[in-house]
Amino acid sequence: MDHIETIRKRQLAMALKVGIPYFALIIGIFLLVYLAPQTMVTTIYMGLPLHYWLVALAVYPLTWVLFIWYVGKANALEDEISKEKGD
Repeated sequence: MDHIETIRKRQLAMALKVGIPYFALIIGIFLLVYLAPQTMVTTIYMGLPLHYWLVALAVYPLTWVLFIWYVGKANALEDEISKEKGD
């Protein structure tokens, strides 16, 4: 049982280190669009408003990169702890 708790605690710490800044960025983009809607809508780049670009270039790719990175690190962490437990 101690082995599982160790994995959970380390993965939770890693998730919080990644998740809190990620959600702060998402909330920041939301507030930016909410507080400056006219600028977001009237600023057009390549036919799309600025807020579309913020989502397309900041949120979605970042989400996938963080997801892939986190899953890899979590699996490596489990493997590392399994090796320690096996020794």
